[in-house]
Amino acid sequence: LRIFSTGNGRRNRAALSGVWRWNAMLRNLVRGEYKTSVEYALEFFFDRTGGFSFPCDEYGNILPLKSPEAAENLEWCRNHPEEFELIEIRRHKQSWYEPDSGICYCGERVYLVNEYCGACQCPRCGQWYNLFGQELLSPEEWEMDEI
Repeated sequence: LRIFSTGNGRRNRAALSGVWRWNAMLRNLVRGEYKTSVEYALEFFFDRTGGFSFPCDEYGNILPLKSPEAAENLEWCRNHPEEFELIEIRRHKQSWYEPDSGICYCGERVYLVNEYCGACQCPRCGQWYNLFGQELLSPEEWEMDEI
């Protein structure tokens, strides 16, 4: 199976200052890592069907709100605590894996995730890469070896 770039395609930049690069790769590779985010919210619940939630710190101090309507809702909630079954500060924790990534020759960051047969594509220029960051031919150009 021939899928690696030979450097002679219009998208492949294998010739750089007269030097031939057999394995053109993404630049500035960044190793993937697990990340965690913790946010807090002051929540006012009418019952199990609904309520209001406002971003705050771990002590309940309200963070800047994104709209005047949100500020009006917060004011109403604070002035009518009898309307709610439960008022509490909730901790929301999210964890995710940020995949390996690198910079394409066009300048776009490419995340090395399996989009198609162990390869991924630059969203800006369309260049294909394997999951190690090496340039590939586009899948339409992949050729099967004769057995």
